[in-house]
Amino acid sequence: MPPAPTIRSLARRLRLSVATVSRALRDNPEVTPETRARVRRAAGRAGYDPNPLLGAALSAVRRGRQQQYRGTLALVDAAESEPEHYLAFHREIAAGAKVRAEELGFATELFWLGEGPGALSHRRLSGMLRARGIPGAVLLPFHTARDFSDFDFTRLAAVQMDHSLVRPQLHTILPDHYVSIVRVVERMALRGYRRIGLCLEERKELRVRWKWSAGFLTHWRSRGLPGLAPLIAPVLTKETFLPWFREQRPDLIIGHVQAMTAWLAEEGVRVPADVGFVNLNLTEKAGPCAGLDLQPRRLGAVAVETVVGMLHRRERGVPEQPQTITLEATWCEGPTLR
Repeated sequence: MPPAPTIRSLARRLRLSVATVSRALRDNPEVTPETRARVRRAAGRAGYDPNPLLGAALSAVRRGRQQQYRGTLALVDAAESEPEHYLAFHREIAAGAKVRAEELGFATELFWLGEGPGALSHRRLSGMLRARGIPGAVLLPFHTARDFSDFDFTRLAAVQMDHSLVRPQLHTILPDHYVSIVRVVERMALRGYRRIGLCLEERKELRVRWKWSAGFLTHWRSRGLPGLAPLIAPVLTKETFLPWFREQRPDLIIGHVQAMTAWLAEEGVRVPADVGFVNLNLTEKAGPCAGLDLQPRRLGAVAVETVVGMLHRRERGVPEQPQTITLEATWCEGPTLR
C-alpha cells in the first residue's frame, strides 16, 4: 500500500514550499487564488485527508510559543439608524463571545451593517473580511431579519443568532423560546395565576418564528382551555395596551416592555397586588422584576465554539443542512409577582 499523502509530499510534487501548501489548504488569502486552486486539485487527486485535530494541536503549540494569536472572528450587527443603538442583549452576547474566543486563541471585532456613519454594506463587509483574512463570523440577532443573498459566505465559517436571516440559512444559536415560555406559564399557573396574558411587539415574534405565542397558546390548548387572546402589536404603546387590558382583564402579564407596569400604575392598577408582570428578557428590564435570563453570554460563547469547530473541520460557506442549537432560559424571581 502506498504511503498516505502529506503536505510535504504535495509540496514536493507541486514544487512549492511546505508553508505555501499548508496556507493554501487553509484558504489563507496570502496565497494567490490560482495557487490555492492548484493545491486543492492536487490534494483531491492524491486523496489527501487533513487531520483537523492534529492541526488544532499544532496551532495550540504555536500559540504557546508565540504567546499571542492574531486570529479574529467578526461579530456582525445591523443598525436601523445609528450604531450607538447597541442593545444591552447584544452587548452581553458580544462579551460572552469575546471571553470564549480568547480562551480558544481568537480575538473578536464588531462590524456594523446599515446606511449610517460607520456602517457597511453587505458588499463592503464581505470584501473587508476577505481582505483581512477573517475566517469566521457570528451574526448577532438583528432588529429585523435581513436578506444576505448578496453576501459571499464562500470563505467564511458563520452562524446566526436567532433567525436573523431571511436567506440563506446558516447554523443557528438561540434561546429555546418555545420551551422557556411554556415553563413560565406552567410556573405561574402553579402559583395561582388564572388569567395570564401575553403582550409582544410583532418584530420580536417574527424574529423567533412565533415561538413565544406558539408556546403560550399550546399550554392552554393542551388543557382544553381557551386562554386569553395575546396582544401582538407592531409597537406596544399605552394606546394599544390599555384597551386590550380592559377587555381581557389579566391577573398576570408576560412580555418584553416593562413600561406596561407604569401604564397600569397611571390607571390605579397595582403591580404585583392586582396584576403580576414577567419579563421575557431580563437584559431589557427597566427595573427590578421577575422574568427570564436568556443567558446571552452563554449564547455568545456557544456561537464562538460553533464557529471555531467549523474552522477546525474546514466547513465554510452556507451549510447544506443547517443545524440549530438552543439554550433554555433560566428563571429569576422578582418583586413584580405576588
